[in-house]
Amino acid sequence: MAHGHHRGPAGSADSTVRKSVTLRRSIVAEIEARVGARGFSSFVDTAAERYLALLKAQEIVEDFERRNGPVPAEETDAAERAWRGEQPDTCRPATPA
Repeated sequence: MAHGHHRGPAGSADSTVRKSVTLRRSIVAEIEARVGARGFSSFVDTAAERYLALLKAQEIVEDFERRNGPVPAEETDAAERAWRGEQPDTCRPATPA
């Protein structure tokens, strides 16, 4: 699994910094089994970036619902189908009668 490593000019938002983190042994073993010891930092960086994106998406939905009420179930269902790569109901071919 390839992961990009973000490097920017020193002091920029995309420059790297060393941090000490504590992780469960089982998580470390699974990550290293997938990417090796040299790909560990990049994997964790990418995982954190993706988790932050999910949190931001959740905040967007919560803000929408605060202003407009709950997202209708049919919209949620359509979004879940799109997430799984399924075709929307409106684009499915009609079945013969």
